[in-house]
Amino acid sequence: MRVAVTVDDREPAGLVEAVRRHADVTEVRVERLASGDLAIGSVGFERKTPRDYVTSAVGRAGSDLTDQVERMATAYDHSYVLLEGEFADLESLRTTVSPASIRGSMASITARQGVPVVPCTDRRRLVDFAIRLGRKHAEDPTTDRLPVGSVPSRREPTTKRIYGCIEGIGPELAATLYDRYPSVEALLEAGREDLTRIDGIGEVRANTIAAAFRTDGTRE
Repeated sequence: MRVAVTVDDREPAGLVEAVRRHADVTEVRVERLASGDLAIGSVGFERKTPRDYVTSAVGRAGSDLTDQVERMATAYDHSYVLLEGEFADLESLRTTVSPASIRGSMASITARQGVPVVPCTDRRRLVDFAIRLGRKHAEDPTTDRLPVGSVPSRREPTTKRIYGCIEGIGPELAATLYDRYPSVEALLEAGREDLTRIDGIGEVRANTIAAAFRTDGTRE
């Protein structure tokens, strides 16, 4: 499935170009958005660099991220804050804000406002993740029923539950995968040989895991 993306006209040209280069984008519109920096259908995204995030979420200057998130929640059915960086980037900034306060703000926005805050490493991965999210929200959910006990409890981390939904994995292997790759981004960076080194994952399961995150059905 391919999607059309709207980019706010105040965003840098490099972001627009990264969206245009993505293979799953059919159209890119550059115009003023009432809220968010990217929009795919009814899904909105606020893009933040590490410094932008700290300034707007817990700093004393700049825009108010809480207000931005509230406006996105009103404008879109689904909203996300995507960071163009990693946790380490947030914590290495020269700022008076403590790393604990930064992590706390991310947890607060995710839990209390219902808008996930997701570190995406760099711009290319941020764009790719946004497009994957927009596409998933637009797709019709599968009607196939999963076997009882095949997916970890809802109390488990979301990433572990995602792993448990992969065909042939289940809770035990999902926990093993989650211990090794606590984010989907980390799992996507792993090669098939890395996966087959995990006890219980052979070549067939490694191919299945790789294919689960590729919509074109290809396997590495």
